[in-house]
Amino acid sequence: MSLVKVKNKFQIVIPDDVRKSLRVEIGDTLDIVEKDGVLIVKPVIVVDKAQAYFWSEEWQTGEKEAEAAKKAGDLKEFDDAAGAIKWLRD
Repeated sequence: MSLVKVKNKFQIVIPDDVRKSLRVEIGDTLDIVEKDGVLIVKPVIVVDKAQAYFWSEEWQTGEKEAEAAKKAGDLKEFDDAAGAIKWLRD
């Protein structure tokens, strides 16, 4: 157990062993929630709103399906866009 003291402006210092275990670095963002009288601190990655679509469940499902199709050899690959357009038109 690591004891910390609440400082000015309600700041605390994350103990070295905890910081290393969670791989928390200067500038990281932490999510802090209270549950049943206990503080839960979790490192999070903040994603730019313009990139958030990529992490949606729908997009990630599509990524997994595409990766599975690629591994199964079910995808047609082209050297350039012109080749793909020609294949689509044929």
